[in-house]
Amino acid sequence: MDGMLQNMLDWVSLHPHTSGLLIFVVTLLESLIVIGLLIPGALVLFGVGALIATGALELLPVLAWAAAGALAGDTISFLLGRHYHQRLRVMWPLKRYPRLVNRGIDFFYRHGGKSIFMARFVGPVRPILPAIAGMMDMRRSRFLLVDSIASALWAPAYILPGMVFGASLGLAAEVAGRLVVLLLVLLGIAWLGVMLIRGIGRLVQPHAAAGLERILHWSRSHPHIGPLAGSLLDPDHPEARGLTILSGLSFITLWLMLLISRQVLHGDFMGDLDNYLFHFLQNLRTPWADQIMVLVTQLGEQLLLAAVLAGGSLWLTYKGNSKAALHWVGVYACAGVLTFVLKHSAQVARPIDTYGGYSFPSAHSSMSLVVYGFLALLVAREIPFKHRWLPYSVAGLIVMTIAFSRLYLGVHWFSDVLGGVTLGLFWVALIGIAYDRHPAPRLPVKGILAVVTVITLIAGGVHVQRNFSQDLAQYAPHVEMRSFTRNDWLDGDWQQLPDYRIDLEGRNEQPMNIQWAGSLQRLQALLERQGWHRAPGPGPSSALNWLAPEPDINSMPILPQVHDGQHHDLLLVSRPDSLDRLTVLRLWSAHAEISGTPTPMWVGTVSYLVLDKKLPLVSALRTDIDFNTPLTVLQEILEQEVDIQLVQRLAPLSQRIDWDGQILLAWEDLSEK
Repeated sequence: MDGMLQNMLDWVSLHPHTSGLLIFVVTLLESLIVIGLLIPGALVLFGVGALIATGALELLPVLAWAAAGALAGDTISFLLGRHYHQRLRVMWPLKRYPRLVNRGIDFFYRHGGKSIFMARFVGPVRPILPAIAGMMDMRRSRFLLVDSIASALWAPAYILPGMVFGASLGLAAEVAGRLVVLLLVLLGIAWLGVMLIRGIGRLVQPHAAAGLERILHWSRSHPHIGPLAGSLLDPDHPEARGLTILSGLSFITLWLMLLISRQVLHGDFMGDLDNYLFHFLQNLRTPWADQIMVLVTQLGEQLLLAAVLAGGSLWLTYKGNSKAALHWVGVYACAGVLTFVLKHSAQVARPIDTYGGYSFPSAHSSMSLVVYGFLALLVAREIPFKHRWLPYSVAGLIVMTIAFSRLYLGVHWFSDVLGGVTLGLFWVALIGIAYDRHPAPRLPVKGILAVVTVITLIAGGVHVQRNFSQDLAQYAPHVEMRSFTRNDWLDGDWQQLPDYRIDLEGRNEQPMNIQWAGSLQRLQALLERQGWHRAPGPGPSSALNWLAPEPDINSMPILPQVHDGQHHDLLLVSRPDSLDRLTVLRLWSAHAEISGTPTPMWVGTVSYLVLDKKLPLVSALRTDIDFNTPLTVLQEILEQEVDIQLVQRLAPLSQRIDWDGQILLAWEDLSEK
């Protein structure tokens, strides 16, 4: 994927005029009558803004091409409307969209000429309003005046957010490309989840009641099934006894289904998918993301979920909604018992053994789903039909985030999460249908949401305060220490340490051109005598320098970088004779030592930082492609203080950077230890 993106950027850089023409064509088609509904022009412009942030395109020409394309497309639609008038309504393809045409006509009648300007920023009516304006015999001069202004403002309205997004991804990539990929994965999961929940709701809910009635009618002709179905679906039938029997049968059936499916699928397709996703997410781990994911996973801890359930149920009972409270407790109890039974029946080991316990199914996924999912069902029953997807979407986002945190931290396989979600959905659906089909007093929605929110904040805050540090250490990636003798290290074992900063797989853009064996304090002290100093971390005050019109490079914040899931252990900076760049040294633990001493070993990079002014009004420091010159500067300093040796990397080098493959090995006098 990285290669495809780089090829696209290279092509755009080599063909800027062709790129402008393509932008013109896309925005023209996006503005044409009806066709515009099928062209994701706004998304394209957002992506174009991200390309501008990379420096592949120039801002002003892109704005001009986009505005011209929008104006041309609107004008063509307007002229078609003037030519065909009302006949346009019965012509293909508009005759297939009578509701859209009527909405456009109503919009034009309400707002007149202003509708042309407003429609340019309203997706559903944008491709239809110019044609309707032509149908209504709007003056050409007035249309062109209004539409020219609207098109000129519309282009930056969609391109500038893409530029901001691209710039933020660029800054994130300077820290760790993994952050960019992880952010995109999370956004994709969230978008897909909401769209899926909304789509299922629109597809299933209008037909659900009729389908349940048909099942109830069919069950009445079967004496053994009728009482069970009646307890679930018949509002006039008592539900307690039949629902208890049905829950017991469902418990055994679901246990067998999940157990058998887990044993059959694991080791074949699901086993391969489990392993692929586990290693993919482990390769995206970074310290900041670890902290966020540990925080999220703590929201799915059983004590916190039990506190939310207990507090919410007690409040419902106090308010006279004991039926809702009993159903909520019932779905929690059924899911909890089945999760426990399945764990000890399947006895599937976790991806990483150090966490202990069994893996299948994920209790965090199943129990958070029954707590928040059934709460969403209670709330959805009390609000208008068209808004019911909202509580389900919020609950779905909470559960998906918790489930994803378990995958990211390496605690569960994907099949564990899938089994937990299936289990939770089943019990929420079963007991939720029984609750929804039987009379119950109206639920105070605002009250229960307020109670749950307060309990979550208080209980979650206490839990995080007490256990965050411990959990962060428990979920930290486990790395084995290696040991080398000094002679073996100098003779060739240095090649066992990484040659490039480990970020995204296959992305070799920052060589680890220095290896240090010794104390970081010793290295820092000798470099400080030569004018180097520790770089302050980014903060609110230093971040304001990104917006300075003429920023001082010495006051610009230096972003941390991630290597193999770790932030640097030492960051020193020096300003050379040039006024437009800084020399920076970053070192990370190599998780290795010189045997017999023991002396810790570190790997790192020495490079230049230069000001990046690709975006107007925004400046930031980025790593320069020249890694040879700063290495020579550092070599001249260290050879006067400690022992050094230059070695040559023989493997193929990256074509994106200026590096001849030399690595500086430096060590303090080990005989002093």
